[in-house]
Amino acid sequence: MTELSDTPASAEVAALLPALVPPPVAMQEEPAAPSAASRAMWAVLDRLEQAIDHETGELMALRSADFNRLNEIKSRLLLDASRALRAMRDEAGDGPLIARLSTLRLKLEHNRMAIGMHLEAVREIASAMTSTLIDAESDGTYSATSRVAAAPVPRARAS
Repeated sequence: MTELSDTPASAEVAALLPALVPPPVAMQEEPAAPSAASRAMWAVLDRLEQAIDHETGELMALRSADFNRLNEIKSRLLLDASRALRAMRDEAGDGPLIARLSTLRLKLEHNRMAIGMHLEAVREIASAMTSTLIDAESDGTYSATSRVAAAPVPRARAS
């Protein structure tokens, strides 16, 4: 089958559409190519966002992941971002970079909240396990509640 652009109908439709020709503009200087530090920063931010998105996704899906490795990756990438930012300190403020950092801040906050929920669940499970183990190992000798429960209940004498 031929492609849609080869059909006579598509040629007629294309002829009816206005041509997309940009208006003439005065000669302007081309924007300067991004510096090596800027390119490095964007690359680090890409990798950092991927790592954060991956970890957050694993936490939210309640899947087990190698969180020690993910933490090492995030730490290394944050160090790389710090170094790249230091190398860029002489460059003018970059609007897209500031917006990207704001997005990263939101992703980090979402990741922090997911980690917090995960840790709270771990604390609850650990607490339940600790209570179960203490109850299973205890014979009630040193427990105030077990002494009260085991004490005989005084009965009223019939007169």
